[in-house]
Amino acid sequence: MASKALEIELRRPASASRGGARGHRRDGVLRVAFASTAERDACWKALKSRPELAAACVDDRLLSDATRAWQTKELDNFSYLALLNQVADRSLHDLSQYPVFPWVVADYESERLDLDDPKTFRDLTKPVGALCPRRLANFRERYAHMPGPEDAPFLYGTHYSTPGYVLFFLVRCVPEYMLCLQNGKFDAADRMFDSVRDAWTSVRSASTDLKELIPEFYDGDGEFLVNGRNVPLGVTQAGERLGDVKLPPWARNPADFVKRCRAALESDYVSARLHHWIDLVFGCKQRSIDDDNVFHPLTYEGTVDLDKVGEERERTALELQIDEFGQTPRKLFFAPHVRR
Repeated sequence: MASKALEIELRRPASASRGGARGHRRDGVLRVAFASTAERDACWKALKSRPELAAACVDDRLLSDATRAWQTKELDNFSYLALLNQVADRSLHDLSQYPVFPWVVADYESERLDLDDPKTFRDLTKPVGALCPRRLANFRERYAHMPGPEDAPFLYGTHYSTPGYVLFFLVRCVPEYMLCLQNGKFDAADRMFDSVRDAWTSVRSASTDLKELIPEFYDGDGEFLVNGRNVPLGVTQAGERLGDVKLPPWARNPADFVKRCRAALESDYVSARLHHWIDLVFGCKQRSIDDDNVFHPLTYEGTVDLDKVGEERERTALELQIDEFGQTPRKLFFAPHVRR
């Protein structure tokens, strides 16, 4: 996919509005699509030339300062990942390029979440698809039997972030989006997000489930885990009607779950290893077979130049395919990321 759009958040001082715990309230988002990347860049340059707007523009210039602030612990892990997502063109307003966050907790069975025990955590040096040795062996075997390099073989036919995956987690908050995505129907109840433990088990073992997490797991009150709108999500084959998401024993309620997940994300263990995951998702290992981290070629920026696809029907089909496969974030780092 080509970068041909700008996202502009409209804000005003808190004194002029009724909200804004941090001094400003977001009054809306303006998304502007351009005919070409050149037009987009010209508009962006004009915006940055305005002194009153320059400081609010998020671009690559922020990276070095943000990385330094993160490394010296002036910026926490969540805020740094949020900024990386933003610079890499991920947006809370685009399901096909939604911000991606890592699974960091691997224990959803214990009564107490022990952040001093390494076994509590997921291995951040590996992509989700490489967490299970048996499953990885199957992926590698399939890769070995694919056509030559000219056909761009890949390990994983599914991505870690797609519109369907995002709505898998958010269906209780925005069921109408899921209905729109699935032609007016919810997925079968047994395939819906019903249990955090079961979701993690699937991610570690299922051949078609490689999803990472969304920022809501680490920020907010856990509203996405509650069926507050009484959405009729269906009945499982075991006869259980879906309601709120089942939480691990160590979480008292949805807000507590998010709080503890955030504590895990900010823990010393994760802080010392987060740079590995950044390399896999935003950096130099983004397309590395040596690190078992190669996805379908259509998920990578620049693989297909849609402007050069003359047939409109073919171009539309490719755009739809790219949306469904998911999109890898724009590559931000070309050398190994510094550690904290």
